[in-house]
Amino acid sequence: MLLLVGAVLSLAVYYRLEHPPRPEVASQAVIAFDQGTSTAEIFRRLAKEGVVRNARLAEIYYRLYRRRTPLQAGEYRFDRPMPIDDIINRMGRGEVLKYSVVVPDGLTAEETFELFWKVGIGGPDAFHRTFRETELLGALASGVSDLEGFLFPETYLVTHTTPARAIVERMIAQFQGNFTPELREKGERLGLTPVQVVTLASIVEKESGLTREGPTIASVYLNRLKRSMRLQADPTVIYALKRDGKWTGTLHRSDYAYESPYNSYASDGLPPGPICNPGLTALKAAVSPARTDYLYFVADASGGHRFSRTFEEHLAAIAAARRARSETDASPD
Repeated sequence: MLLLVGAVLSLAVYYRLEHPPRPEVASQAVIAFDQGTSTAEIFRRLAKEGVVRNARLAEIYYRLYRRRTPLQAGEYRFDRPMPIDDIINRMGRGEVLKYSVVVPDGLTAEETFELFWKVGIGGPDAFHRTFRETELLGALASGVSDLEGFLFPETYLVTHTTPARAIVERMIAQFQGNFTPELREKGERLGLTPVQVVTLASIVEKESGLTREGPTIASVYLNRLKRSMRLQADPTVIYALKRDGKWTGTLHRSDYAYESPYNSYASDGLPPGPICNPGLTALKAAVSPARTDYLYFVADASGGHRFSRTFEEHLAAIAAARRARSETDASPD
């Protein structure tokens, strides 16, 4: 008789936990459980959030019937309320919430890391420590002081518990998968090391208002390098100032004299490393430049550039671009 009563009570408890009453308005709760959270605390929090009706009954059911299913730490989304076995199955499989973080082409490492920590993933300190771990690049690590340029732009699925190092490793793996032997060989034929290819691509990335102009912009900088002319790329000045914490948001004439190996107005050749993380299109443009004899370019009013072969042509292009912008600004809306 006692066994029968016990069985009936168990069935009643199970039914109550497995078939909670439906709320009038469906809602959900997002709950994060840290590593080491006790079973009692897990069900207490589930009850507090309305996911289970009774924390003690839920815990008893788990210990009697489902204790062989470990409840994994992490951040979960639950219905309010939710059948107990669905809860246990979800946590047993570790079906934690995943976040899609889109990393656009051309961001600096700092800007890239901000995309993650601003949604609560990782943190500045962890990312900044990993940023210096150049050994993650393997054979590409020679001659670089950090990972700028190698954090490949892509969409990344991560959780709130994904370590910063794991995210960076995934970015580098994406870079290595996209920076193919073919691209490296093309760079070698241009006399560029892999790091120099990425550095040139990073400048092309920042200068290319229109994607189709990438190969032409690359040709300008390669032509200047061949003639031992300074690159004089504005984005390198901005990066030099950002790197040293001196960027105010506006480029001033005096900034062109800023002493930094990254400032291509003040230093010869390519900067010592990339100034952003270029996408695949810019990497391809850097090793497949257009065949031109251009040495100069200036932004025009259309979002593209005017290219010139001589300094005199360049001055005329600057004047024309200024006139076009003035006419655009003066035209009625």
